[in-house]
Amino acid sequence: MSEQSIASQRRARAAAAGALLALGMAVSGPGIALAQQTDAGTETTCTPTATPDTACPAMPGTDGTEAGNTVPDNAITGDTAVTDKTVDPKADATADQKTQAGADKKDPADPIAEAEAHTAATAEEAKKAADTAATADAESVKAGESSTQATEASTQASVAATKAAVEATRAKDQAATAEQAAKSAEDDARSANAQAAEAKAAAETAQTAANDAAAHADELEKAAAAAGSGTKAAEADKARAEATALQAKADQAKAAEDAMRQKVAAKEKEAAEAAKQWDFAKAAAAVKEAARAALEANKLAVTAKETQKAAAAAESTAQNAQKAADAESETATAAKKAADEAAEKAAQAKAAAKDAADAATTAQTAADAAGESATAKRSEAVAKAEEATKKAKDAEAASLKAQDLYIAAEKAQAAADAAATKAAEAKAQSEAAQAEADKAKKAEEELKAKDIKEIEDGSDLDGSITIGEETHSGDGVTKVNDATAVSNKTGVKLVGFSNSKGSFEVVDYYVTDADGNRALAGALPPVDLALGDSSSTGAGVSVPAVVAGVGILGAIAAGTVVVLRRKRTGEAGGAASS
Repeated sequence: MSEQSIASQRRARAAAAGALLALGMAVSGPGIALAQQTDAGTETTCTPTATPDTACPAMPGTDGTEAGNTVPDNAITGDTAVTDKTVDPKADATADQKTQAGADKKDPADPIAEAEAHTAATAEEAKKAADTAATADAESVKAGESSTQATEASTQASVAATKAAVEATRAKDQAATAEQAAKSAEDDARSANAQAAEAKAAAETAQTAANDAAAHADELEKAAAAAGSGTKAAEADKARAEATALQAKADQAKAAEDAMRQKVAAKEKEAAEAAKQWDFAKAAAAVKEAARAALEANKLAVTAKETQKAAAAAESTAQNAQKAADAESETATAAKKAADEAAEKAAQAKAAAKDAADAATTAQTAADAAGESATAKRSEAVAKAEEATKKAKDAEAASLKAQDLYIAAEKAQAAADAAATKAAEAKAQSEAAQAEADKAKKAEEELKAKDIKEIEDGSDLDGSITIGEETHSGDGVTKVNDATAVSNKTGVKLVGFSNSKGSFEVVDYYVTDADGNRALAGALPPVDLALGDSSSTGAGVSVPAVVAGVGILGAIAAGTVVVLRRKRTGEAGGAASS
């Protein structure tokens, strides 16, 4: 169970005891019940209330008091105590003297009461110090938890700030890289556009050249066609055909002449043969045929000669025509070659123009792609720059937050250190207060042990004992010292002095308060409470009223000090039996 729970229960018990004390006071009244005897010997009891103005009615008599009508000395009306005696000025003076004498003889400061008060005070101080220490410790724990939370928050903020700074640096680097990439892409786009323009110009130039080459090829093709028309060749072919035909005729004429010459020779030979054979007729016929053959041969020779001459002329014409045809052919060939070359160059120029156009198209496509890439890179660079700016602001905010949380953590740590120091000081003070309380408790216990030892070592009271106006035998009462005695039967500790009659006159007795501490009651004890039920009631004191009032006040509410005499238990029992 915690100290706070114990303290709470202790306070509850004290409150309950206070309630019981209030109940006892309500039952018993501010004083002891007044018990008075009537003339017939019967008893009437008056119990005052707790109201100060309430008092018991006066007994029969001329002035409300008569000799013999007594009031118990512990009866209280309001706050005024009334002593148990006959109202007599001389008697009052005697009682005052006794009271003063008792006051002079009783302990000015009871060591046990002082020890109990000191113990209670030190226990209260120890409790307060313990409560203060517990509160300080709780505050220290709370401050430590706050410091831990603040430190964790600061650490997390520092990590977040570092992360934000890293991200900001990374974003800045990425923005710089994106900017460089955008500039490079823009440079590439400009270069590609320039190359596309150059390629386009080259394509246009190539196309112009191709067009010119095609036109020149067409002209040469026409010239070649004109040069290779075949007029001279046809003439040459015609002349060659005529020359060939005339030569054939010349050859036929020559062949016919030769045949005729051979016939002449054959006929002349036949004539000679016939003449040799003297066949002059045959020879004459042969000579005649030879003559006719010779004539025919001469005619054929003229024809052959003329034909040969015509053939020679035709040959010359054919040769001249062939030369003209050859010249024409050479010109046509040259023109054709030139035309072919021009056509080839035109084709090459056309191909070059196509290639240049394709290159221009490719260059323009590349330029368009480079432009789009540059636009995309620029957009990315702008986005990266905006992101870098945002990251930088986030990093700055995170840094400021981390700094604030660090300062807060430092303050929390300082507060935790201060709370820990305060808790340590409070704990030290609590331990010191507890040590002082333990010391006081030990001193109290030692005093009580000493008190019990004194009671055990006490002697039987030699003489009588007087409580108020009642005097009883001192049997069953132990004298502790000149100012203290203890009833063996009830254990009530009485304070008094030995009067001039040799009797121990009681002037006060010890009770315990709601906290169990001993203190003087400040009044005379009821006889039955002090000496037990077997004692005489005396002076008309109502035993039930006394027990009902003082019993509750002393035994229940205040807890009258009961000290049992272990040493004299047997003797007390023997005295009671006798």
